[in-house]
Amino acid sequence: MKLHSAYTINGKPVLGTYGQTDLDALRLVKEAGMNLVFGAADLLDTTTERGKFCLDNGIKVMYGITGHVHGKPSLSDDIAEAQTEIPIHAGAPLPPPGPVQIDDELIRYREATPSALVGCERGAGGTSAAPHRAGTILFWPAPLAEEVARIHDSPNLFGYYIIDDSPGNALSALRGMYRTVRRADRERPLCGGYSGATTLHNFAADAADVLMIYHYPLLKTGYDRTMTSYDTQWMLTAARERAPGVPFFGIYQAFWGGDWNKQEPLTAAELREQMEDFVREGASGLIAFYLAPAEGPLGGWNHDAEMHRAVREANHEILSSGGLNVAPELEEMARMRFQPAGHWVHPREVPGIVPAWHVLAPFDDVEGKKLDSVFPPEQGIDLRATYAGKGRMIRWLTHPTAAGAIGLVELYGEGEYLSHCVAYATCIVTSPREQEVQMRFSSDDDAAVWFDGRQVWRHDGPRGVHWDSDVALVRMPAGETRILVKVYNDVGQWGFFMRFTDAAGKPLEGLGFSP
Repeated sequence: MKLHSAYTINGKPVLGTYGQTDLDALRLVKEAGMNLVFGAADLLDTTTERGKFCLDNGIKVMYGITGHVHGKPSLSDDIAEAQTEIPIHAGAPLPPPGPVQIDDELIRYREATPSALVGCERGAGGTSAAPHRAGTILFWPAPLAEEVARIHDSPNLFGYYIIDDSPGNALSALRGMYRTVRRADRERPLCGGYSGATTLHNFAADAADVLMIYHYPLLKTGYDRTMTSYDTQWMLTAARERAPGVPFFGIYQAFWGGDWNKQEPLTAAELREQMEDFVREGASGLIAFYLAPAEGPLGGWNHDAEMHRAVREANHEILSSGGLNVAPELEEMARMRFQPAGHWVHPREVPGIVPAWHVLAPFDDVEGKKLDSVFPPEQGIDLRATYAGKGRMIRWLTHPTAAGAIGLVELYGEGEYLSHCVAYATCIVTSPREQEVQMRFSSDDDAAVWFDGRQVWRHDGPRGVHWDSDVALVRMPAGETRILVKVYNDVGQWGFFMRFTDAAGKPLEGLGFSP
């Protein structure tokens, strides 16, 4: 099966790896049939030993600019269009005073403190002042423009790596980054790393050219063969609703170890299966995570002879033919398929997905009761009310889902601010008749679900969001049902997913949703 040819390197599909550190690692990259590495400016400089090796051997570089969004300050509260002191959560050291971009507005400021930008000129550079939501990550255009000017002429440069997973509400900053890069470099792709359902809040057609999709199918419970294909179909469904036909590179797990992994290492057969599964879903490239150093917490593909052989053989097969021999998918995988195999442009509609929610967050779980802590929405829902949240007043806001998933870190911030917090989400679903349905649900972390005040589902414990993790059979009356979801976050990522099927698990037609 041929790889989709959206982007190529010297006419060949993109085949790469993370983790190279020195010249010996680059020799290993070449021997394994790879033509792309992730790296910094020295790899782009063809006068250095490593830069010259890349040039001589046709190895291109994915250059990281994630530092312009990861760790950068975010708004610590909503701001109005006339506000001249802007409250922030400080991240990395701030650039010198200059224009900062939030959504479509440029703002100049006189000075910065750890908690605010002071003396702000709103609507600078001919832009319009506007209100902005708390949690939005700020972007400084000038430093990125200077960086791109230094490196964009390198013959080793393949593209720009813009985001890795979930730094918070980064879409505003990513759009600013995209425009800044495009002023200097109109050809090379901007590529973002997305790990799952909740991260796609940070994807749009004017933010990234390529999705770099990664899952970790080797989990505590063993190897999940269905994850790569099924989760990829869902991610592409969400992404291609916004950017029809957007290509993706599949990042296959090529490491083992860590206290969250099963004890047995990844096998060569499992590694090959991931590669095949990504190709079956229409990948334009395959990238290994990762080439591990001699000392470290995880073992990479380079430390196991059979895994190394599997990577090398698959890459050389692709280089020689443009494709990979892909075994027929398992019967279970075929039953779960809802988008066609191979590359496609527009997603098939999947009925029963909740399209949007009213969301209220974050409440601070100061008593440590998790789901057993009780906040006002459980006593009654008033969408016009405001409440005392963690560190500020909060209100209900309406947010669309990404194919049924909501990323709460992406909406409200990141890090310690959202640790040990509770969020609520509500919507009304309208059924044309009384019927028994499957509520398909997932959450990060603990969660409870009520239908018209009756609890129908509860999950306790940490986990990540994966589509359809939980299946609960529930009776839905004719007419309107008020759904309330409560999600507790321990640390890290935070979010949930919901959709409905009929009692047999088939897509459910005829439901209406508000919002």
